[in-house]
Amino acid sequence: MFVKTPDRFNSLKNGSVSNTNIKLASRTSALALFQTEAVKEALSSIGIHSSIVPVQTKGDKDQHTALQHLGQTGIFTKAIDDAVLNGSADVGVHSLKDYPTAIPKGLALLAVLPRDGYYDAFIPGSQSTDEGTLLSGSPRRKAQWLRKYPNHKFSDLRGNMDTRLAKIRRSAGGIVSAPGLERLGLLPEDADVLEWMVPAPAAGVMAVIGRDTPELRAQFSQINHLPTYRQATVERDFMAKVEGGCASPLGALCTGDGTHWHFTGTLLSLDGKTEIRIEETFQAKDWATAGEHFATQILQRGGASLMAQIKAAQPMDVLCLKEIGPEERKQALELGVKLHDVDVLRLEPHPFRVGQSEFFIVASAFGADRLVPVLDQLPSVGITIGNKAALRLKNAGFKGTLHVVHTSDEAVSFIQNNKLRNAIYYGALNSSKDWEALGIKHTITYTNAPSQPRLARQQWDAIAAFSPLGVASATAHNSFPKNTPVVAIGPATLKACRDHGYHKAITSEQPTLESVIHALKALKND
Repeated sequence: MFVKTPDRFNSLKNGSVSNTNIKLASRTSALALFQTEAVKEALSSIGIHSSIVPVQTKGDKDQHTALQHLGQTGIFTKAIDDAVLNGSADVGVHSLKDYPTAIPKGLALLAVLPRDGYYDAFIPGSQSTDEGTLLSGSPRRKAQWLRKYPNHKFSDLRGNMDTRLAKIRRSAGGIVSAPGLERLGLLPEDADVLEWMVPAPAAGVMAVIGRDTPELRAQFSQINHLPTYRQATVERDFMAKVEGGCASPLGALCTGDGTHWHFTGTLLSLDGKTEIRIEETFQAKDWATAGEHFATQILQRGGASLMAQIKAAQPMDVLCLKEIGPEERKQALELGVKLHDVDVLRLEPHPFRVGQSEFFIVASAFGADRLVPVLDQLPSVGITIGNKAALRLKNAGFKGTLHVVHTSDEAVSFIQNNKLRNAIYYGALNSSKDWEALGIKHTITYTNAPSQPRLARQQWDAIAAFSPLGVASATAHNSFPKNTPVVAIGPATLKACRDHGYHKAITSEQPTLESVIHALKALKND
């Protein structure tokens, strides 16, 4: 069932050692490092040096939240893509089943290694499967299992491989990737390999995704295993067309080593009671179009209706143009909105000195954090734009008076109505207001440059926008459809959205994240 690592590349021709050093970005888990070492070995076999650049992803940082609730774009892949795009690495090494079917601009799938397995495995626990709870973080695994054993119960499973195994042994059992455990030598002898369960698309495939340059394409084409590449493409094309960006209990497997290949695809309801399945043999030369062909058949046989039901039962998928915390993500989920947050601004501290003034203005939590070390030098009266900034200062020990407003315009009105004089604005280099033109000194405490993220996914139920600069940053290298609904936090951000062509943009009633979430919920209910 599995091909051992040392034998994978015997068919590759050894060449002279190159002076090139390819930098491989990798997650730091044991399994990810195993995969990256396999790529290093493949490159070495053709005379190319390589080194590993460790990267921690959002999915690695949060080992407790269910994956479907994390609500972050590319939780296991984006940080690696970012390392490649910013030049810290040349390529990233991924489990292809975890990588989105769309690839960000500037990157390409350069190579895959020979697939060494693809089935799931059931590992028994210490409790009865009829009375205890089974563990799995995959809707696909749960649905297929429940179709066969409808009376069983499931809970989510997170953590590294050792942690997962320990949790499974304390439960009624769990379902995990057999290739993953096999690679680490952790597959228990009593594991039951589930050959009846259709794997995830591209399961067991180790992939290299890097900058799309002729040089890298030429180098990695030498280790690219074409049969695995093409069969994984069939599976991923099938998934892309059936799901259309909406996660579902879907499996796909393409196998064969001759001129005729076999494809199995399945789409199930979340509870496993409904299944639409296709099994077909086709000519290997048709690999480039086969995935979409099989997807069309599934959709025509009832898959489109089933996908509509699955999507209706799921939270609204929203691209959130700022990073948020666990509590904010949980709050949105409770309202039926799943925020996929992305960092659109690069914030860097800037040296500054506190000047003489009668009061000060600060406009963000990050800006307030910059003032914490100099609280004793600040005047006793301040204006904060937003509750978070005020809370940061109060929690840090500020004893003076803080007036909280929601927008820069409200801050200006407050100053003018109260005829306040001699103020200093402490904040970002790029501000929505020209404070100097209003007679208010602008002291830069941090710089805020667009990070210009490149996202694999472009289709969203809606976008939540929080600043004009953030909108410009997010749209620099992405092509979100212009008819995507957008909820902007204020009028300046709304104008930026419309200037970028988003004609379905509206503002929230209040300039707060909570108000944005409620506006998004209203969109979902329309």
